[in-house]
Amino acid sequence: MADVSVIIPCYNHGHYLPYALQSVLDQTLTYWEAIIVDDGSTDDTAAVAYSVSDPRIRYIHQENKGLSAARNTGIRAAQGERLAFLDADDEWESTFLARCLETLEQDERLGFVYSRNSFIDAQGMLLPNSGGQALSHEQFRLRILEGGFFAVHAVLLRRRVLAAIGDFDTNLTSVEDWDLWLRISQYYPVLGIDESLARYRVYPGSMATNTARMHASRMAVLTKHFGPLEGDLVRWSLEKRSAYAFAYRTTALGYIAQGDRDEGWRYLYQAVETYPGLLQRLDTFYELACGDQPKGYRGQAQLLDIEANGAEMLRRLDALFSDASPSLLELRGGAFGNAYLSLAMLSDQAGEWGPARRYLRRAIQSHPGLARDPLVVRRCLKLSLGRYGIRGVRGLLGKSDGAMPG
Repeated sequence: MADVSVIIPCYNHGHYLPYALQSVLDQTLTYWEAIIVDDGSTDDTAAVAYSVSDPRIRYIHQENKGLSAARNTGIRAAQGERLAFLDADDEWESTFLARCLETLEQDERLGFVYSRNSFIDAQGMLLPNSGGQALSHEQFRLRILEGGFFAVHAVLLRRRVLAAIGDFDTNLTSVEDWDLWLRISQYYPVLGIDESLARYRVYPGSMATNTARMHASRMAVLTKHFGPLEGDLVRWSLEKRSAYAFAYRTTALGYIAQGDRDEGWRYLYQAVETYPGLLQRLDTFYELACGDQPKGYRGQAQLLDIEANGAEMLRRLDALFSDASPSLLELRGGAFGNAYLSLAMLSDQAGEWGPARRYLRRAIQSHPGLARDPLVVRRCLKLSLGRYGIRGVRGLLGKSDGAMPG
């Protein structure tokens, strides 16, 4: 019996399927089976599947039922006790299955393991950024409540977990994997692998770029797990408020990434109304400052118009506080402090040290408490010394201990 069953749903992605299959054939772990589930494709998916003569690969055709149903068909046909899901437009590094299986088998209690991922473009070229976070189970449960943060094809899970928890929800048209991870992490520990072992393809028109559909599915998942948007917010649990707020924030960032800033900020206002604590998180403003930068390039500071993005963010933030409640106004200093700090960080990363110093001064003026943050103090020191001052300090340290610090 195969160590792992690889389930490959495909709907009109016959042009990408050969690359996905090749990444399976290249695995250093050889005891696997792959099941291609053709979900009613009208392209050459069947011809591509039959062109590969490896006996470990099977092909199943069904009428179009959606991604969740296609994966569930693969689960029912699988013979392995461990399952991996590789969408037809994505790929793996050659060590993906071996590393994931090794990690999963270290602890029988683990429900699944997952890795970080790199991003590739439509032609398969590697993009600058990577995605995902390798977290302990305790960290994982808190982070997954904020939304999915790793690719479905970065996961290796135990089949018996699905027998206990259930398969993919066929009522969901997207984020069905997030729903499954939420369900599993309630009962099983989960572990991340701090290696980019999966390749996530980014291209126009992919499912992830349909912000409206993604938002509707997020709301359906949250209603399923936490109950509907009813009643007084103050009576909601903190977990429910933060989960809904992060969903609104994700949708806001999705619209901004598409260039629809008005719609994006409308959702962000809704996120803040639901859970004002989002204004105290630096990552909220860092993501806003990245503006419409796409996956794979997000956070590449030298490619950003930081000044324009910053002006837009600060203007919108002013508008948010212009008619805010007294309780929300108490967060104004912290919000602007984090906004300016995010701009200082990006300017620093872009090598624009003059603007970085100005933004950092404004951050501390807006929120004096930042002056006690060790990371901010370190950045202040770096920006105060300047490029040549840092080289001088490194030179002195190198002479004193015989090594040049990184």
